[in-house]
Amino acid sequence: MAALSYTAQYLSEIWKRRYFWLALVKLDLDARYRRSFLGIAWALLQPLAYTAVMCLVFSQIFEMDLREYAPYVFTGVAIWGFISNSVLEGCHSILVGEKYIRSYPAPLAMYSLRTAISVALHFLILLAFTILLSWLIRGFENLAALSILVPVLMVLFLFSWALTTIFGIINVHFPDTHHLAGILLQLIYYLTPVFYPKEMFAKRGALVTILAYNPLGYLVELVREPVLYGRIPPLADFLVAINTAVVLAGLAIFLLVTNERKIIFSL
Repeated sequence: MAALSYTAQYLSEIWKRRYFWLALVKLDLDARYRRSFLGIAWALLQPLAYTAVMCLVFSQIFEMDLREYAPYVFTGVAIWGFISNSVLEGCHSILVGEKYIRSYPAPLAMYSLRTAISVALHFLILLAFTILLSWLIRGFENLAALSILVPVLMVLFLFSWALTTIFGIINVHFPDTHHLAGILLQLIYYLTPVFYPKEMFAKRGALVTILAYNPLGYLVELVREPVLYGRIPPLADFLVAINTAVVLAGLAIFLLVTNERKIIFSL
């Protein structure tokens, strides 16, 4: 009961300060695109350019029709960007709030929440474009399945907040975390079906095993299935994604509890 009471009070403190951390989100967006001619449109143009290059290089190798392959790659790029930005921007989520942490007593989770919201907004822009692209190519056959995106997005946001919190706190104590995370993400990228269909490795035992145990692949498929193919993702994919998000959230909460009062001395 004491833990539930503390959690409720903690969440209440975050909600009371919602105008503050929402203002920080706006500040982040303004700072990122200040003096940029295209502004937030870069959030869409960069993945589009990357998708174009990937299609040019790999569509012939995988022998996939460009009309099928382009949305496939763009969806993977959008989700991978969401994951990698949660990690890389999450590394700085606590550090960028240093001046506020020193002068304004507030729940530490508020600062990783600020970053997670900013990352999620960029992802929603890409997701909306992916849906439009799917409608242009396949028609409106996915309308019935799109409702499943509501719980999918909730799982993804919990996953993102957990990553930003974990890497934000770790990076305070170990400043090289950002660089190590970049290398690790580069390795994991090639073990996640972002730009290649995982079915192509069906007869290669070791790779099939790696893909089967990579939870990020399940996150990718949770979005691809309803958006591109109009199908409800398998329950097994949901369970893997939910379990991954819950485990990471548990670790994030543990780090918050153990660092809430003393992290200021490490800043």
